[in-house]
Amino acid sequence: MTNLGSYACGCIACTDQVRGGLARRGFLHLAAATAVTLAPISGRAQSSGGYRAMLLSCVDPRTQAPIADWMDRPVPESHTIGLRGKYSQCSIAGAAVAVVAPAFEKWRQTFWDNLGASIQLHGIRALLVVDHGDCGALGIAYGQRVLEDPKLELVAHMADAKRLKEELAVRHPDMDLQAWFIHRDAQGAFTQWKSLIAGPVIS
Repeated sequence: MTNLGSYACGCIACTDQVRGGLARRGFLHLAAATAVTLAPISGRAQSSGGYRAMLLSCVDPRTQAPIADWMDRPVPESHTIGLRGKYSQCSIAGAAVAVVAPAFEKWRQTFWDNLGASIQLHGIRALLVVDHGDCGALGIAYGQRVLEDPKLELVAHMADAKRLKEELAVRHPDMDLQAWFIHRDAQGAFTQWKSLIAGPVIS
């Protein structure tokens, strides 16, 4: 275990503090170092990581692996390259539903703050939204009747994706958006994909 009491830092600020308490010279060095460390990020970051997008998806455990697999391999209508390690992610119950449905109004700013941070930190240019079938958050937002009727369910997801696109255009007009819907096959596995809103293909 490191003995923090005997640890001696070699930086100028800390050396001055040790020698003269909070002497004026040491304090100024410390203040300058702190100012550099805590300087806010401004503008779009010039990221060298090759990051492409943020994924907005639901917290439902059933969809985590299928969505990750889909992101990791090229999909001609969405991304021409596997996106593993090239996207940030915001997981929130309902995905697009969470961002626009009145029932989840208190959650909205959290998403927008996270998106803004990823734009600054990672230089992303696209938002990739994945809603899914049998989403409990949709039932909370609009009622079980909507959730249990496949036609109404799809219409609700489509409408919320469109509202999200409109809001994105106001807040971040230079950002692209794709919206997708993953639903279950006859065996109950989430393998079926449908485009809700087409956008520029990510490459």
